[in-house]
Amino acid sequence: MSAPTPAPIDPRSPRNERSGCVVALYALFAIGLVAVLGGAAAVYLFLQSEEGQKLTEVARGGMEWLAVATDAPGAEELRGAGCEVAMVNSAGSAIQVIQPLLQGDAEAADALGELENLGTDLEELTLVVCVLPRLSIGSRECGEFARTYAGAVEFPPDEFALFVMRQGQDQPTCSGLYAPDGELRRSFPE
Repeated sequence: MSAPTPAPIDPRSPRNERSGCVVALYALFAIGLVAVLGGAAAVYLFLQSEEGQKLTEVARGGMEWLAVATDAPGAEELRGAGCEVAMVNSAGSAIQVIQPLLQGDAEAADALGELENLGTDLEELTLVVCVLPRLSIGSRECGEFARTYAGAVEFPPDEFALFVMRQGQDQPTCSGLYAPDGELRRSFPE
């Protein structure tokens, strides 16, 4: 007796077809890969452009400025007084960081010109920034933070600018130019 003849294989049988889900997954993977490679190429090209170079320079300088500002004398004491973020650094170094973005921007140059009209040397002016938590309770006065900073540093500057902000708000809660003892000389804007 001879062995039974196997049934012919139907070319349309499920074994020889890829499932629609697998094909869809391959297609999605290919589309995702093209998108990632295209995005990476676009970022690379942007970073090679003049504008991208400026942005990279500002970002690098900003990170260095923040590292110095958050570890400066007085910053820790301000955090202890309720500032979630406390930064102390010179206005001159901040201007130097953003200088590449100011080139060719008339509006930004005008704003910087207004700051220079404060009657103080911006290169020497110390900036003190206190960012309060979004949900902090009570209203505290700028003077409290100014006195905290002035009392925390061994040699307070002849004057310093203080900006107290609440997280999530665009405008400072209060700001002003302060004397070495933490007393207000004048509020911003004036």
